[in-house]
Amino acid sequence: MLKEVSYDDAVNNRIFSDNVTQRMIAVIPAHNEEDIIANTLKSLTEQVVPDDLVLDVFIALDNCTDNTEGEIQQYADQLNLYILKTVDNKQRKVGALNQLYRLFLGDNSKHAQPLSESHMKAVKNIIAIVGLDADVYLAKNCLSTIYTELYSDYRIAAVSANYTCLLPESKHRIPRNLPNREELIARGKFGGPLSRFLAVQQNRSFAQWTIEQKANGYVAEIAGGQCSIFKPEALIEVNERYKLNGVYDNSTDTEDLLLTQQLRSLGWQCVISDTARCYVDSMVTVSSYYNQQLKWASGKLEYMQKALLSTAYARKLWFEEGILFLNTIIRLLLVILIPVSLYIGDFEWNWIWAFPLVVSSILGVVVTLKTPNHRFIDLLLSLTGIITEAAMIFDIKIHSRAWLNSLRIEKVDGWHVQYMAEKGQLNRNYLPYLFGALTVGVLLLLEYTDIISWYSALATVRPYIDFCFDLLTLLTVVTFLLMLGKLFKLRGRHRA
Repeated sequence: MLKEVSYDDAVNNRIFSDNVTQRMIAVIPAHNEEDIIANTLKSLTEQVVPDDLVLDVFIALDNCTDNTEGEIQQYADQLNLYILKTVDNKQRKVGALNQLYRLFLGDNSKHAQPLSESHMKAVKNIIAIVGLDADVYLAKNCLSTIYTELYSDYRIAAVSANYTCLLPESKHRIPRNLPNREELIARGKFGGPLSRFLAVQQNRSFAQWTIEQKANGYVAEIAGGQCSIFKPEALIEVNERYKLNGVYDNSTDTEDLLLTQQLRSLGWQCVISDTARCYVDSMVTVSSYYNQQLKWASGKLEYMQKALLSTAYARKLWFEEGILFLNTIIRLLLVILIPVSLYIGDFEWNWIWAFPLVVSSILGVVVTLKTPNHRFIDLLLSLTGIITEAAMIFDIKIHSRAWLNSLRIEKVDGWHVQYMAEKGQLNRNYLPYLFGALTVGVLLLLEYTDIISWYSALATVRPYIDFCFDLLTLLTVVTFLLMLGKLFKLRGRHRA
């Protein structure tokens, strides 16, 4: 069944055929998803839904200019499909989702008509609402598992699935004379070593995050938009308590984070599933991966600045930001102190500095072993510590940029930047390269002119070198102890 619906249909009770059937609703926002939404719908046809429930799939077509609707129509005989075409949506994914939720919660706009009583009777028989992205593939029994976990405790408002990124197939498997070869690579289904390396790093990040949540009592930090199930009464409470025209707040780039914290502030619990899994497409270019992580980091930073220390999650984020700051200082000290001390012949190795490197390698191996679909090469790279160190430097760059963006007067549209990056249409930022060239130029100028000599400069800083090395050792010990704590947490029985 395929039915195009609008808010007017909800007002006039033209959406549901009866108001007594108990339903599980899946909501999917879609913007130009012709290449991937078919996989999502295919996985829904393979799900086992409890016998007393009917699965209805509501899809918001948000300013689509491709054949997304045509791909959806192919599953009209296998699923109960409802298509809503968004109207005047300027809020991207959040706006599309909220227009879907208004079909069940009503439109709070000034001149909007209320939903009909008959329609609301049908809405009251919605037992669960599943939020999905258009690029996910649900593993077998995913829906039935998270549904069972949702109703295992009356306090649970949301259950989030475990996420795993799909690795791109080798692009060498595509015949070189295939006319659409470049198009297939651009879609992300095929790629080279770098694309697969990025996918593995995203999987490691998901794995570590998942294990930490399970070790903390299965408390979900974020009921992610990729695949999470909600109790309708919890979403209704958020809608009413926070005066929203839907469920999600558009004031942040991480709307799912904010919704999770709003649910928690109302006394609900959000948990992560023990076994339910969904597969998501990975970012296959450095630019798209960087901008996705930047959007998430900016959203978390925005929440931290608003919540300060008022919530447990905000305190955790501030603690993690402090650890990242310590790691930044350690690396800056290493980069500056070692060359300078070698230059003046005053360098002395301290074996304490090696302790974090050893624990980092062990930590990387543990996380990789617990990451689904890991490869032998991933274990080797983890053992050398290369992956962990690269991830740390990457995080430092992302969070530094997020802090700089937070100081801007005009808010950066993280969704737009990420979308442009995924399409390969984002202009490259040459400012860091210019800054690096300027720094080298200044150093060369100082070297070959009499403005200031290296000898006098080093003589000036020499009294502070010993103090800086002592500071480096102290910070290294602190970081080492924190890493040991994380290692003991990740080495337990929990898996990603």
